[in-house]
Amino acid sequence: MYRNILVAVDGSDAADRALEHALRLAAEQHAHLHLVHVIDIGALPVAQDIDIGGADMPALMRQQGQALLDRALREVRLTDVQASSRLLEGEVFGKRVSELLADEARASAADLVVVGSHGWRGFTRLFLGSVAEGVARLCPMPVLIVHAQASAA
Repeated sequence: MYRNILVAVDGSDAADRALEHALRLAAEQHAHLHLVHVIDIGALPVAQDIDIGGADMPALMRQQGQALLDRALREVRLTDVQASSRLLEGEVFGKRVSELLADEARASAADLVVVGSHGWRGFTRLFLGSVAEGVARLCPMPVLIVHAQASAA
């Protein structure tokens, strides 16, 4: 049923669980897995002016994003699933992460998108928005939202 699955990775527990689900589905469906990480430089217009010990912030963000993708690819390579990865940059102010993921899903001909959800509520969700909700709203293909495990009370 699925031939090309896009999964968003960001190093969070929710994204790690989304990768696990996407990997399992890709193995079962003999599908290609397309790993994507978005660095949102556009949301931090001052990022290019920040000096952290001589390193520029956008370069540091790219390096960390590529490290996340490389870690996810190492996990996938332990299986028989074929995978590719892409680091996306949100350089356009106002273009949200969810829009970039939806654009990439269309461009890569994904027939399923898998994203993690942190489950934020209230003011945190209002302030940060919901990438998973935005992806589900913007993507023409099915979207699987994998929730972070509930913390023990």
